[in-house]
Amino acid sequence: MNKQNKIVLSLVTAFILSNNIYAKDTKSFDTITVTAQKTEENIQNIPLSITVFDEYSIADKNIKTIKDIAAYTPNLVFFDGGGVGVPNPTIRGISSNTNFSSSATMFVDGIPVTSRFGYKEVLEDIQRIEVLKGPQGTLYGKDTHAGVINVITNKPTNETKGKIGLEFGSDNKKEYSFGISGAIVKDKFFIGISGRHYEKDGFIKNTNPTGSTDTRKDNFGKLYLRYTPTDNLEISFITSMYKQDDGRKKDNVVNNDTRIVSTNLKEFNKSETLSNALKVKYSIGDYTLESITASRQYNDKAACDTDYSPGVFFEIPKKDGEFKKISQEFKLSKIKDNYNFVSGVYFDKETNNLIANANMYIPLANQTFYNMPYINTNEDGKSIGIFAHLNYKLNNKLSIIGGLRYDKDEKIFKDKLNGDDLSNEYGSLSPKLAFEYNINSSSMIYITVAKGYKSGGYHSFAPVGYNKKYDKEELISYEIGSKNILLDNKLTFNTAIYYMDISDMQVYNDINAQGQSYISNAAKASSKGIEFDLNYQASTNINVFAAMGYNITKLEDYSDSQGNYSGNYNPHAPKYNYNLGAKYRDGSGYFGKFDITGYGKTYLDKANKYSKDAYNLVNTKIGYETESYDLYFYANNLFDKIHNANGEINGQVVTYSEPREIGIQLAYRF
Repeated sequence: MNKQNKIVLSLVTAFILSNNIYAKDTKSFDTITVTAQKTEENIQNIPLSITVFDEYSIADKNIKTIKDIAAYTPNLVFFDGGGVGVPNPTIRGISSNTNFSSSATMFVDGIPVTSRFGYKEVLEDIQRIEVLKGPQGTLYGKDTHAGVINVITNKPTNETKGKIGLEFGSDNKKEYSFGISGAIVKDKFFIGISGRHYEKDGFIKNTNPTGSTDTRKDNFGKLYLRYTPTDNLEISFITSMYKQDDGRKKDNVVNNDTRIVSTNLKEFNKSETLSNALKVKYSIGDYTLESITASRQYNDKAACDTDYSPGVFFEIPKKDGEFKKISQEFKLSKIKDNYNFVSGVYFDKETNNLIANANMYIPLANQTFYNMPYINTNEDGKSIGIFAHLNYKLNNKLSIIGGLRYDKDEKIFKDKLNGDDLSNEYGSLSPKLAFEYNINSSSMIYITVAKGYKSGGYHSFAPVGYNKKYDKEELISYEIGSKNILLDNKLTFNTAIYYMDISDMQVYNDINAQGQSYISNAAKASSKGIEFDLNYQASTNINVFAAMGYNITKLEDYSDSQGNYSGNYNPHAPKYNYNLGAKYRDGSGYFGKFDITGYGKTYLDKANKYSKDAYNLVNTKIGYETESYDLYFYANNLFDKIHNANGEINGQVVTYSEPREIGIQLAYRF
């Protein structure tokens, strides 16, 4: 462990010991119930590493989008590689390197989000976010071998309640939000409606009057209908729409840290996301039968200036993509005193279409450039998964947890420009075996062995001469962990150590700044690390929280025509991340929060030639709270730390970091 990490751990220990841990005025934590294993359970009784955010911690920590949870989650980071503006999640050093599938699938009210394009999810009226680390294939299937992010929305109930929010901040930021829910027919029919409008000026100056800046604007709306005709039947329909109206990307040519560009194209991102879920839950005695029918469509509408110049050399004036997925899961569960059992079947069907033309400079007589087809591809896929999972208590101390799943995928790919017509099938078993031992009523240890699987596929951006196909990726994970509630239920301390043996790891390879790239498979890779999280209620008014993840992910056997990368670190996987903070809240309404987050050195390419240095950020929030309204002042990146990714796309591009943001928040509840 390096010097900086030791300092962080020392600060955590010193802060705890400096308080009277036996103080009579402290209060204990409430039990946190999660659905990580698809049944309701106490988080401290589940043999896997989980970070959970309830609606109060989401508000206290100023979490507005799914990217924001990374600051408070060990071994989770989101990286906007190459300035594309699409968050790339990395869990335990394993990145989601492909556009249409993920190593860490997100589920929003049961709707699977496997594409990187969905990770700009807006968080409004959220009950809970669960981050599950390590392979989750037994219960969640393909593309979850690094982990799963579960987002659960608040259910409307008989209680009529509403909230209006206003926020104003740096760079002319404006945000308006609302939410209202209640019963239309008491005990039978309920409705919830929420929405948000966000806009903010850019921080990058464009000196070219024909070009655009990095302004941001979006609108989000959600409708939640819930029907309970009988005590044992619940039917819910959830639909949401997210529309973007953004300007250019936050990038430039490498080694230009001035935040000044001179690009001629009117870049934009006017993408839309429509999500729907129909959920039916029926209980018969100890059995519960559930059905989740979900659909998600992402329309990618964008324009990119990829030559970063005031002239026309290579730019994509319009890109259209339509990515659709329909899924169906049937699940049967049974909960008894000494065991929980879950089994089910899952189907999905998806279509990914991508069309783009390019303005290219061609030195021909009387012609400086012309418009030509750049990408026109279609990928269709369908899959099926069958699974079973059992948690059985052998006695009061020892439990055994086991599961097995089989997934099968079929992919069909067509490139309409060069005539490629390709297809392939992938399949894998995902077993899991875990033992949980309760030392006492407050502490437990566990050991888990699990296999994970990420489907293979085709990469639309691979140019002629490069293979568009890439193979499936598999891994076996070994994890030992401990969960503890100490000091009379005032301190929770959870930790885990893991090692993952990875076969055929999918590696993303940039060719140039014009978006051309390909995906290849490293024969062998490994990931190992440790993580912990701590939450201490030091007194009635003071809460201390800390978390840290340390990770090493390496390409152990990998070479291509350009070189041998064996022994190199996996790109976009920082060596560590941490957070350390404290909250103050008293009975008279005063609130304060201060935290520090940090990330270790991060390599930007497979050759480890370019990297992003380690950095730390400070965030704070203070305010006054009453039963019906709240007023806060906040600062993100308080000291305006610059942490650009200088050297993306094989040393060609710099992606600018966000500057300091200072603002005011107002909320009214009724």
